[in-house]
Amino acid sequence: MPDRVSANELRVERLRRRRRYHPTRLVRAYLHDVWTLLREAKIPLLGFCILTVVNTFYLAFFFTSSPCNGTPCLSLPQALFETIRMYVFEINLDWPAQDRIGQALFFITPLLGVALIFQSVLDFGRFLLDKSSRREGWQISLAKTFHDHVILCGLGRVSYRVMLQLLDAGYEVVVVEQDWNSEFVSPALKLKVPVVQGDAREPDVLRHAGLVRARSVIAAINNDLLNIEIALAARHYHPPVQMVMRIFSDELDTNLERSFGVNSAFSSSALGAATLAAATVSRDIVHVLPLVDRIIGVSEISVNAESRLCGFVQTIEEQYDVRLIYHIDAQGRERRVSLMSRIEGGDTVLLLGSLGSLEQARMFNQRSKLGFLHPPQLQRPSPQFNTVIVCGLGKVGYRVVKALYDMQRDPEIVVICEQDTHGPLVSEIEALGIRVIRGDARNPELLQAAGLGRAYSVAAVTSDKLVNIQIGLAARRLRPDLHLVLRVFSDVMAEQLEELFGRHTVFSTSALAAPTLAAASIVCGIERAIEIGSRLYSTVTLTIQAGDAFVGQQIRQIREQAQVLVISVRRNEAQVLPLKLETCLDIGDEIVVLVDVARLAELRSQHAQTGEAATRRLVATQTGKLDQ
Repeated sequence: MPDRVSANELRVERLRRRRRYHPTRLVRAYLHDVWTLLREAKIPLLGFCILTVVNTFYLAFFFTSSPCNGTPCLSLPQALFETIRMYVFEINLDWPAQDRIGQALFFITPLLGVALIFQSVLDFGRFLLDKSSRREGWQISLAKTFHDHVILCGLGRVSYRVMLQLLDAGYEVVVVEQDWNSEFVSPALKLKVPVVQGDAREPDVLRHAGLVRARSVIAAINNDLLNIEIALAARHYHPPVQMVMRIFSDELDTNLERSFGVNSAFSSSALGAATLAAATVSRDIVHVLPLVDRIIGVSEISVNAESRLCGFVQTIEEQYDVRLIYHIDAQGRERRVSLMSRIEGGDTVLLLGSLGSLEQARMFNQRSKLGFLHPPQLQRPSPQFNTVIVCGLGKVGYRVVKALYDMQRDPEIVVICEQDTHGPLVSEIEALGIRVIRGDARNPELLQAAGLGRAYSVAAVTSDKLVNIQIGLAARRLRPDLHLVLRVFSDVMAEQLEELFGRHTVFSTSALAAPTLAAASIVCGIERAIEIGSRLYSTVTLTIQAGDAFVGQQIRQIREQAQVLVISVRRNEAQVLPLKLETCLDIGDEIVVLVDVARLAELRSQHAQTGEAATRRLVATQTGKLDQ
């Protein structure tokens, strides 16, 4: 039986079939390449041309032989032909016995000509026709044909995922990578993505990548200082360019955004930690969208036969206070999301809502006539099983613990960390009243001491994926019904491990962080992004102004007509709950919407025009009052 093909492999294969260089792009790249080669070989080529002209001129006007009675007997074409023959040592002319200049040319032309031919002409032709012999130069020539593209600096796990999502969303990418032997360079080249080799802090490298023509630059190296240096260099050489940085430190993130713009710096650990935390207290969570005062989750549910989730979309949404954002039928076909469409058994849906609403919908899906087929696992935290054991207190583990502590559900948290874990992190966690145990979380006795018997879930979020897998295996051996959350670094591995540990238990931090980095490179100021199907959707906060198209409209109308999903409304500094489809928006409302990034760009433009028009009306009104 063939192995199951991962979603990532399907995406890469789809992109390979779809992506082809347009003939005009190849022609332009060849012209760039020829010009580059001419400049690199200008000295030997110039010498070759000078030698050819001098020798041809001599043979045509000064060379004499006995049959010509002492007068020049070669025309210019004949002289050129004889010069070419001299380069290959086929001299068919009499020796100029009385002409010392001619004797010198007869010696110099064949010898120097051969050297120049081999150094310039032959190398030029070989490099021009055989791109593999100078692949770095050819990649630069290709990059020079790109406009309005995204420059991706550093090609690691996170940035490779960002590249795939940008390509899938229809945006062009040029990669800058210092290590040509990186495992992701070859896949990028196969996807027709130019890879410019070099240090992204260097002006020549940025120029080769097309900085002045790019829409944005993503600095996604796993080093805060390098990413800052890349951002500073890019802004220095092209100030208008939009910057997106991958940063760990929250304080550094805030300070950088004062210089580079709001939501220009993101931490991959922070982007992933909220989802990991939510997954420890709920099942089937694939992503979360943190808002100011609550968390909105995204849950993937396979609808059971005879499930209570079967029915019209509008009825399901109103009954469970959720929103359908993606729908795949039992045959694997994507269905258009509509309030009047139906959800049937065997469908797969993505639902968006609060963690409580999503859990309610999931539990009602389990309570079908075939619910007895589901394995006896804990389905939700309970007073008896309300402990979350977090294993690992690094960048991600620390953020997971903080996110859990801030949740309204307030589970009992126990942390297991290594003996050499950074002291201040441990002290800060203990100051919150959270119990911290030092030791190896793979040890069954340590897991029991941490309260495994009353635990709902164990989150293995260390920086070592093998250790996380071993922790999961050890915990499941002691408690087969336990809910697991494991952190890995490859989305391919995450999909493969689901067969061992179950669906939605293994998370790739790169997959969680990549959509936000990708979306931020397309539209300025986005807050968080997720991938729905092959499209990028982001959240953004808008304030309804006078003259906006949304004034007086119901959330239902905005969703159906503008393809914009309103997920939060704050009115008079208070949250509007419950948020019904019939809720109307008014001037001054602060809304959070989930929208396709391409559609968001259109909305931003319309919103800016509305603001300018309102300002002009206000100025005109004030001017009129002054005149009166």
